[in-house]
Amino acid sequence: MDRLLTWLVKALFYMLRWLPVRWCGALGAGAGRLAYLLDRRHREIAQRNLRRVYSARDNAWHCRMARESFAELGRTIFELPHVFLRSASFLRSRVEIVGEDVLQQALQQGKGVLVNACHHSNWELGALMLPLSGYPAVMVYRPLRQPGLDRFLRACRQRFGGKLHSRYEGLRWLSGALRRGEAVGLMIDQHISSGTPVDFLGLPANTTLIPAAYAIKYRAPMLGVALHRIGRDFRFRFEFWSIPLPELTGDTAQDQQRTMAAVNASFQPVIDARPELWLWTHRRWRILDERQDAAMAEAV
Repeated sequence: MDRLLTWLVKALFYMLRWLPVRWCGALGAGAGRLAYLLDRRHREIAQRNLRRVYSARDNAWHCRMARESFAELGRTIFELPHVFLRSASFLRSRVEIVGEDVLQQALQQGKGVLVNACHHSNWELGALMLPLSGYPAVMVYRPLRQPGLDRFLRACRQRFGGKLHSRYEGLRWLSGALRRGEAVGLMIDQHISSGTPVDFLGLPANTTLIPAAYAIKYRAPMLGVALHRIGRDFRFRFEFWSIPLPELTGDTAQDQQRTMAAVNASFQPVIDARPELWLWTHRRWRILDERQDAAMAEAV
């Protein structure tokens, strides 16, 4: 089964790779809007998340943003054959880098850099941009359950020299990467069951403290990065910004939470500018869902 699935995905990738990328994006957006109509579960998750974060907006706006976030996810998926199989020169020609001097200055400190990112626009292209631009980069990823397909996608993700470490192999490698002066990419916008509640878009959400722990321990610079889609085309702006550490109190838990609060807050203007580019179908505020479910159960 794994071999068949891997073959089918490869065949689909190589077929779509020969279509113009704008066609792939349009097909993906259409598929995403269709999924919005058919996938009730994720549609309701997206709408609930949008209602929580943007409570002042009306229901029509929430529905439109949810539908367009499905369309953006569809674009991202259908663009993957171009992201994973097209040349470095093609990809560079479609991305403008903003704030590269911020990254260079951070790397010059020789302590490595912790680069925080979100599932925003075509995040797989964003993950390639560091090694594609010639910077030593290491990232954490979640392996697929199908080994053959995982090997194929891992090779695609590492083809420009970036290194991947499974989220299941521990973090002993991370301190070594920082000592070597590498950029370590970490996604900070997913629910972590063992995480700590920290505000994200103004609401408490279980958050990893790993970036904060290593930034504080090794005094490594913290950056944020986001890939912004320009219009609806396969053209992007890849933007870096610095995230200063808050004044440390010596209380480890408090310092880590305050640091991650600063990281999370730095993404709010990015997401607010074009909410449809973020992945609203993820249960980012699961702890609020659980509290709501518990309250309903008590009421019954």
